Formats: sequence, structure tokens, C-alpha cells
Amino acid sequence: MRLPSPVHRAAGVALLVCSTVAGAQQPPVVRVRREQQLVPARMPAGSEPELRVAPGVSTVVRFDADVEGAGVKGQEPARGSWVDVATRALLIEPPRELAPGERLPLEVVLVQGAVRTRLTFQLVSAPGEVDTRVKVELRPRSDRDEGEPEAPAPRREEGLFSRFVLSGVMGEQGVSASMFKGSAVGTGVMARESWDYRAVHGRVLSVLVCNPVGARPWRASEAVPLAPAGAVLAEGERWKVFMDAPIEPGGSGLVMLEQVGTSSGAPVRLEVREKDGSRSVRLEESH
Repeated sequence: MRLPSPVHRAAGVALLVCSTVAGAQQPPVVRVRREQQLVPARMPAGSEPELRVAPGVSTVVRFDADVEGAGVKGQEPARGSWVDVATRALLIEPPRELAPGERLPLEVVLVQGAVRTRLTFQLVSAPGEVDTRVKVELRPRSDRDEGEPEAPAPRREEGLFSRFVLSGVMGEQGVSASMFKGSAVGTGVMARESWDYRAVHGRVLSVLVCNPVGARPWRASEAVPLAPAGAVLAEGERWKVFMDAPIEPGGSGLVMLEQVGTSSGAPVRLEVREKDGSRSVRLEESH
């Protein structure tokens, strides 16, 4: 896992893009949501497929291999997060609108057994269009033996991240995804990207946590709501913590926080703590 520091989404950017022609404000253009299916082995040599992306819209790219790493070249961490990573999927959402003609390389490393494959996609902005679902097959179905079973889904694909977020973003549960609008600050560990996933039935926050080299493994055990000075915590509002495994020294991993109980509607203020330790991550939502 990877990805660095939380950012605020630019105000007012959603699914609409406004342009000005001859000094006059033009009506907003609604982006049509598209789907793609890509088979790199059948593409011309040297070609790099385009992914049409837009701020405020999540593009989910699913693979038939494990994602070992992914990143947008040339983007400094301070400029915001672009990619969130699951075991066999990416969730892409640019923090800004790409300029006309701008092309940003997204490099992805995939692993199938002992075979490692590096792919490069070009992130672009397309007038009136955005990709929301993209399926990438390194090994086309037509090249597989008849009756060959699909590879079993990795553990995380059966877990909270994929079940609540990825399936929801793809229209099955009506989940909306956005960067967490607030701060995530670590004590003894480093907190980086924070995402906010909402649905009718609940809310999930994800935080990328990096454990410094030389530290002991870190695992969150509880998320404790914090009341603002002079305020009282809402009754029944709790958060559950989910992690795949402890974060080893020098490594990073996702911490998923699921809201349990009725929301008070107040800005989130949580401290995610390890058991019997002083290291924690504090999340404070902006008003």
C-alpha cells in the first residue's frame, strides 16, 4: 500500500465542468459515465490506453491480477492523492481538473504468481465523458482453457474495502466516494491519504498509515470518539476498526473505520489507537 497526506477537495467541483467562452458563462456540461474493457496483450506494441478521469467522480479499475503498486508520475504528494489501492483494483479520483491535452502517466505493477507486469495508462480529461468502470484482463478469457476456474479473490477483495466501497462505487450499493474533508494526524505513526465513503446504510473512512522504520509493528484496536471542548458525545455513535494485518516497520497499510449506530450529524472527531500503546491517528472533520 502507499499514498500520501490528506487534502481538501476543491470547492464546488462535482460532476459538472463550467467553461467560459468570450467572457460569457456557458451552461455546465454533464459528463456521461462510460465503461471500458481493456486487454493489453491485444493492443498495438507501445500503445498506452487512456483513462478518462474527472474530479468528483470515482474511476474504478479492476484487474485479473494482484496490484503490487500504482502511482501517477510527476505528481508531488503535496498536490493531493490520485489513487487508492485494493488487492485487485484501483480507485482513481484526481484532485484537480486536467487541462485540455494534458496526459499524466499512471504506472501500475501487477503480479500473477511469479510473473510481474508493468502497465502504463494515460490519465486524460475528456469533454463530456468520464470512465467509471474499467476492466483490465492480462489473460483474456478467450485464451483460457474451457472450464478453467477463475482465480480465487484475495482476502481483501472479500473484506470491507471491496464489499462496501468498490462494489458500491460501481453502482451496486449507491456509495459515494470522496477525499476526507479534514485532517488526519499521526502520533508515532504517519497518517496519509484519507477517504470518505457514504451510503444510505452507513459510512466508512479509510486512512493510509505508515509505520516508521525501526518501530514495532502497529495495529489499531479501537476508534474513540472525541467531544469538542464543552460538548457532550452523542449516545450510540460508535466506530469499528478493520485492518488486514499489523503494519510492519517501514511499511504502510489501510485502516478502515465503519460507523455503527445513528449519526449525530456532528463533524467526525476520532482517535484511532493501538492496544497498550501511545501511538495513534487523530481524524478531525472540517465544519
